[in-house]
Amino acid sequence: MKYKAIVSEAWQFTQENRKLVVWYGALPAFFTTVVGIGYIVYQYYAFVSSALFENWNNKFLYLVLTTVLDFLRAHQGTILPLLIVAVILLICYFFVPVILEGGLIQLIARKKNGQEVPARKGVNYGLLYFLPLFEYKLFVQTFSLVSIFSLMATALRNLGWPVLPTLLPAAIFALVAILILAVFFTYTEFYIVIDEDGSFKAIAKSFALVARNLEETILLTILMLIIGVRIILQIFFVLLIPAVVIGAVYLLALANLPNLGLALGGGIGLAGLLLASYLNGIIHVFAISVWTITFLRLTSEVNPHARDKSEE
Repeated sequence: MKYKAIVSEAWQFTQENRKLVVWYGALPAFFTTVVGIGYIVYQYYAFVSSALFENWNNKFLYLVLTTVLDFLRAHQGTILPLLIVAVILLICYFFVPVILEGGLIQLIARKKNGQEVPARKGVNYGLLYFLPLFEYKLFVQTFSLVSIFSLMATALRNLGWPVLPTLLPAAIFALVAILILAVFFTYTEFYIVIDEDGSFKAIAKSFALVARNLEETILLTILMLIIGVRIILQIFFVLLIPAVVIGAVYLLALANLPNLGLALGGGIGLAGLLLASYLNGIIHVFAISVWTITFLRLTSEVNPHARDKSEE
């Protein structure tokens, strides 16, 4: 298999389909980025407030909940609008990325096979395969890196540093197991969306396809990781610029210009969030394109049976 040719073809496809990048990449990335930022902020302050560091009188989560409740008591008229916004955001976070990912896989596969399909049809395809894809996502999230880190962080905050020597080997073992499972689950989503298999049947088929093409899958995974690290570094340096500007905003606040600082900081934060979402959207569409093209090629190959005689 020509890995560079696949990567080059996927990158060219990404460049030629900007609508997919915006609607099927950047849009779901916006919601996942917001939740990711919130998760990182929570973990940071949860550690700071724990007995491991500053040992606050009240835990960070308790302070957040009491602050929110006090605000709602003082502004009861905002309860219903805020509740509606919260429900919409939850729906967008849990459902929109799954629907758009299913639609994106279908659109890439159909365009790769020469079918003229408008970008808006991806939503139809995403809704069609939403339930099995959502079931698979829930199953995979149970064994994700975020789940393992959350369990470790909670145990460490509640049990203290002495539990770290016990947690660390278990975490390393879980990390290795997750990475192995991730490799064998590589083609599951494509079996669900392209071949219309159920989630667990798709997992079994993905396991078999990886086993038959283990070398190709591992080498392509390593190549994608290298490309991903390079892109992440580029994103980091791009987002470093708003961080410097935010520092300037902080200096404005110290200079008795808090309103200007808040307005400028909010604008910079929103611009940085949109930029990060767009860059993540490019990465997402590019990665899905690589694996979709690889899946189509591997599943179109005819593997001879052990009983088949060679023509030679």
